[in-house]
Amino acid sequence: MKKNFQKLTSRALSLLLIATLILTFFAACTQAEPEQTSTSSLNDISLADFSIVYADESYGYNQRAAQYIQTEIQARTGLTLPVLKDSDVPSGTYEIVVGNTSRDISSRLEPVSDSTQFTILAEDTQIALEGEYFVIAAAAYYFIQTYVPQSDYNAVIPKEVTTHSPIVETPDNYIIMIGDGMGVNQTLLFDAMTNNREYSHEENTFFGYYLPYAGFSRTNSLTGVTDSAAGATALACGIKTMNYYVGQDQNHAPVQSLTELAASLGKATAVLSTEVNTGATPAAFSAHADDRNAKSDIIASQAQLKQQCGTIIDCGYDYYNEKGITFICDTVTKTLGALSEDPDGFFMMYEEAHIDKHNHNNDMPSAFNALIRFNRVIALVMEYAFYHPNTLVIITADHESGGLTATENGFEYTYDDHTGADVPVFTHGIGGELFDGITVENIQIPQTIASFWGVKDFGDQSQFMPLT
Repeated sequence: MKKNFQKLTSRALSLLLIATLILTFFAACTQAEPEQTSTSSLNDISLADFSIVYADESYGYNQRAAQYIQTEIQARTGLTLPVLKDSDVPSGTYEIVVGNTSRDISSRLEPVSDSTQFTILAEDTQIALEGEYFVIAAAAYYFIQTYVPQSDYNAVIPKEVTTHSPIVETPDNYIIMIGDGMGVNQTLLFDAMTNNREYSHEENTFFGYYLPYAGFSRTNSLTGVTDSAAGATALACGIKTMNYYVGQDQNHAPVQSLTELAASLGKATAVLSTEVNTGATPAAFSAHADDRNAKSDIIASQAQLKQQCGTIIDCGYDYYNEKGITFICDTVTKTLGALSEDPDGFFMMYEEAHIDKHNHNNDMPSAFNALIRFNRVIALVMEYAFYHPNTLVIITADHESGGLTATENGFEYTYDDHTGADVPVFTHGIGGELFDGITVENIQIPQTIASFWGVKDFGDQSQFMPLT
């Protein structure tokens, strides 16, 4: 009996030891790094052999593009390619080169200046992508969608310079960017004020000119030369109204805004501005009041919108130093991230308010600094649009102020208030081509957006209709 018990005990211990070894083996297999088995290749070179090298620059577009490529390759193939900074490593054997690096291939590949077009080149051991500023994002997205669409894929990249335009899709996301007081001549200050580039990235053009479509907008209100309240109400609600009215028609009746319409259709919504939230432009997109100065009414109206629609209203960022501009860009990035979580898409309005304020004072250097700040946010929004091609971007103004005029010696102000000058309209995305090369009434901009959403009777269409 005792001997049998000892045998059973010994056998049980042996089985327990075997089971422990088996569990240990499987646990080790589970904890081990997954083997990278993708057979994807670029020009018959295994994708696994490549590194991603990005060009040095202070504004991060190239680094973010390189990281995007890394993330997408990992998601599609299981391969994790190293991301390296150009100045930190010598040229490797196989590289995906992002931006204008010190690599030899970069000297043979120039970005298309002042355009959303980008270039791609493949050589024996390297593949290079270049695009100016934020346009490198369009190059990165195109590269992934075209040459790494899935795992186990052999892509053939031309061994000659090829020029491409960003991929665009039917819009779900709509972004209106408003430069308050920004006329055509204000956008040309980048060409003239070469010695006043504080906080800039040495860009030599207003980024609106990079967009593929451009036209003009008339801005007069029912009062005559518009103020910001009536001008913003026209852009928000698709109606002409009286100066000082916010989100109301000439009879003081509240009129639905694009923000409210988008929310009613299930879209996420946001209103951002460097002006305080009760300023005329953010108020027109988020409130209804008899007077632009009726702050308590505007605040109450905005509170109702937040409660009922969840609209993000984030305003009041008037910072002109580098830290301040970075903070504003971080705020916009955070907002875009939150809006992107909505599967039905979103509508966002962003305003740079202080171009107008400095035009009133005929303070050209300060107005230009506001334009620089606006330019930086435009670049950020366009970078987002390139990574999310179902996005329509419209850049315009509520009116011109200051009567900025070109002279033999540059530009000079001729007035200290708003004028009736036409303002520019720049667009990117499907639908943006409708605004190209024509002059529209400001109310046709929101009417046309509403028509894209299937709403054909938005705003006042008694005289001017949505573009088709």
